[in-house]
Amino acid sequence: MTVLTDKPESPFYEQLSGIVDEQILHLQDARGIFLLDKAHERYMRYYLRNVAEKPWNNHLLLSALVYVDKNADVRTIDELLQQVNVRLVDLFKIFHLSNMAEFNVETHMYQYLKGSYYQEHSDSMRSKLLALYRSLTYSTRKWVTSKLNSDQQSYFEQYLLPMPSYDSRDFSFTKSAKDLAKDTRKNETDVIVPLLPQIRAEGHFRWNQINRLRQTFLKACEQAKTTSMDLPLEFHYDEPERVGERFYFRLWDKSSFVLNHHDQFSASSLTSAYKRTGAYSEGNNRYFVEFVKAERLDDDEKAEGLWFTEIFEKGLIGRWNEFVDVTDDLIQQKRELLYSWGYGKNDFTENSFPFFSKHKGILTPSTFVSRNKHLAEGILFDVEPLYAAVTFGLLAVDIFTTTGARINELLQISNTRECIRKVKVEDKLKFSFYAIPKGRDEVEPFYISEQTMKLIQLVAKFLKEHYGTDKIPSVIYRGNRSHLFPEPKPYFFQYHESSFNHFAVGACLRFLLHGLNFESQEGKPVVIKTHLLRHAFATEAVQRQNLPIDIVAKILHQRDIEVTGYYSEPTPSQVAQSVSDLHDVISDYVDLDEAVLRSGEELVNELEEYKQKVGVFNNVLGGACTTNFVCPTKMQCLGCQAKVPQPEKKHELEEVIELSKDMEKRFTEMNLPVEVKKAKAMRKHARNELKEIELIEKYREEQKYEPHIQFKK
Repeated sequence: MTVLTDKPESPFYEQLSGIVDEQILHLQDARGIFLLDKAHERYMRYYLRNVAEKPWNNHLLLSALVYVDKNADVRTIDELLQQVNVRLVDLFKIFHLSNMAEFNVETHMYQYLKGSYYQEHSDSMRSKLLALYRSLTYSTRKWVTSKLNSDQQSYFEQYLLPMPSYDSRDFSFTKSAKDLAKDTRKNETDVIVPLLPQIRAEGHFRWNQINRLRQTFLKACEQAKTTSMDLPLEFHYDEPERVGERFYFRLWDKSSFVLNHHDQFSASSLTSAYKRTGAYSEGNNRYFVEFVKAERLDDDEKAEGLWFTEIFEKGLIGRWNEFVDVTDDLIQQKRELLYSWGYGKNDFTENSFPFFSKHKGILTPSTFVSRNKHLAEGILFDVEPLYAAVTFGLLAVDIFTTTGARINELLQISNTRECIRKVKVEDKLKFSFYAIPKGRDEVEPFYISEQTMKLIQLVAKFLKEHYGTDKIPSVIYRGNRSHLFPEPKPYFFQYHESSFNHFAVGACLRFLLHGLNFESQEGKPVVIKTHLLRHAFATEAVQRQNLPIDIVAKILHQRDIEVTGYYSEPTPSQVAQSVSDLHDVISDYVDLDEAVLRSGEELVNELEEYKQKVGVFNNVLGGACTTNFVCPTKMQCLGCQAKVPQPEKKHELEEVIELSKDMEKRFTEMNLPVEVKKAKAMRKHARNELKEIELIEKYREEQKYEPHIQFKK
């Protein structure tokens, strides 16, 4: 072999040197970049902890680096390593193996897959192992034979996992596992598809509610600072008519809370709180609220209050098993409650943390509030972490349900000219964002509406307030395939000087949509997941809107149309509910002036290019088109997935309804039953879009509502 004179810069190199074969550590891609330098810390840390000392360490690292060269997602590589490693541990244990030379895939793995051992393992676990193992083995062997010279091939042959002679067709579990997974996915999708407009609308209503709370909280803080009122400061305000409730709060700071619960704190803490020194000094002081109660304004029904109070009452925010007051019995109760919401396992043996963002300042309260929340009569929480969660969650829901984007594509959105692209057509700005889809190396466009763009601006405004700057700071990308994004960028999904990962996005989604009570036809709870929204988007587009699969594949940025077909298979009960944008409206996008100032020649060239395509910049009946592909519905815009209903065009849909009635009457007289059905369908689509517009109008109107805060003297 060639003498190695250079070495990778990865921090994992020194840790692996002497443990793993040096030739594997020095593998390079076609451009001469060490594959180890492109490997993500997420699965490399797992490898160091769990694989590096195993007999198959060289085999799995070689395979992992092959997948790195294939631009596989971080989660894909992570799953491959974990699943294959765990099962190899099981096999070596049950068959008393000590090295790879003893491992016989035709005997040991075959017996496991036949169910001779580990009977408690499900069909799904066995099916997944076989699929992942065969994929890993085939891909690694193919890469070695196609990318390396004959000498290298001979050398690395020792680290190739043996390919089994059998495949999934040889086992009964394969079909049952696939059918179960498929049925589960479609049943969950079936629940979500008809509710996409309501999900987006509810997201807006809840953001409005938290925004009202935040505004009154800031007013209460200002009142406490500028008057001589002692804390706690009690205040209340009325929610808008749709909610019909009055919310009561107390405003605290750290010192006032300690002094009002003096029997729960040490003498030194009481002294510091009284003198406002140390942890209780002005510089370390923090305001937070206690939600006391909610009451109905116009009837005697039970008040619902804030939608998230149950999460706090049950102590399920953050990593709840680390709280000092958590006993074994309480842990079991929390597991059972979370399972009833769709989280965790039904044997209640594992802890689930659905509202733990793993990101500073998102959902999780301050240390002081976390430690002392049990001392309050009501529900104690910090306002800003919740406002941050719903703000990011609202944008995520919007993009997932209107573009079908993956989470990794969402996290790439940045406040840069290369990402956010705009063109001015007929005095209106049109938008798209560019991201690198799964398995690609180059950016591709994702077309969005003006309303989505304004939601992005909402996040931009919030980030500027958070950082106290005129620009969004640049941070390191922390999502999958981070090697493609080595330079810091002003990503929109960031907070406290750190970009988001998928944990933070998922926690924001779950918090924003908690309590909507989605259930399958079997009565099982359905949890909103980012990929489930992608499935719902595809299913709605193909089954409800009749978009051709090849068009949907382009929208989803999928190369394999068969995969798109799998995503978009009809649910058990497809419903006639069109999907459209339900977006927030706010003022002035941060960089709109940049779009206006672009060179005339550049703008003209783009405009001419886009005018050759149907959609994107065209106004249509009842809204605006957002597709950049050949018209999928042959200009039948009513009910089209690619159209954004717009309230200002409400009258057009009302006229369509009246027109369809006349058409139905005339076609009935002419004995044209097919045309009668078309007229009825036209009216149905128009009414569906009017319902969506009504939701838009409701949350837009509610955004203007300013609660009148009342302080208790």
